[in-house]
Amino acid sequence: MFLESPELYDAIYHFKNYARECEVLRAVIAVAAPGARTILDVACGTGEHDKFLKDHYAVDGVDLNENYLSAARVKNLAGRYTRADMTGFDLATTYDAVTCLFSAIGYVRTVDRMQHAIASMARHVKPSGVLIVEPWITPDAWKPGNSFIHAGEIGPDKVCRMSLSGQEGNLSVTLMHYLRSTSAGIEHYSERLELGLFTREEMTRAFESANMDVRYDTEGLMGRGLYVARHRTSAKN
Repeated sequence: MFLESPELYDAIYHFKNYARECEVLRAVIAVAAPGARTILDVACGTGEHDKFLKDHYAVDGVDLNENYLSAARVKNLAGRYTRADMTGFDLATTYDAVTCLFSAIGYVRTVDRMQHAIASMARHVKPSGVLIVEPWITPDAWKPGNSFIHAGEIGPDKVCRMSLSGQEGNLSVTLMHYLRSTSAGIEHYSERLELGLFTREEMTRAFESANMDVRYDTEGLMGRGLYVARHRTSAKN
């Protein structure tokens, strides 16, 4: 998969305002878990959020992609980064805040695996802590047939990605084609991205099954919404 490359990932998603997103995230954490000092970033990717959060918290991360983890370690030298599946990991510790951002929850693909992922994350939240999940698009909001193009740079190389959205059952399917110019010529790659389309009711039930009370912020970090959950024993009335 072409996006095994952290350099390409960061080049394509350079349009994201990670610094601003982290400001919003810090404000959410300050209300939900005052005095929070530790964060676990689940599906942390290349560590772009962590790069901005590390100045305010001790940040660790989990991801399946070892190349991404290597990039995250460079951006956050003090962090502990572990290769693990979000649906069933155990770090033998808990955090003031656990996050799963940029719609990474969609990668689990099925409702059952989503429920396991939420439960795994909840087990890593301190009793007074908070779990924050940025969802993927809901089934009613997904628009098959849409196309997008993004461009960026990797050193002297230019890169671009064109994508076309589709749907198969409860999966969003995105066909992606990449072009990268190098001194030797133009390289072409393609991939198929499948993410689960979960309703708000399905997401809410997953938090409730993990014994958490959850509220939903319609705007979130970048317009995709945000689930903010706390253990029932510590949630404010």
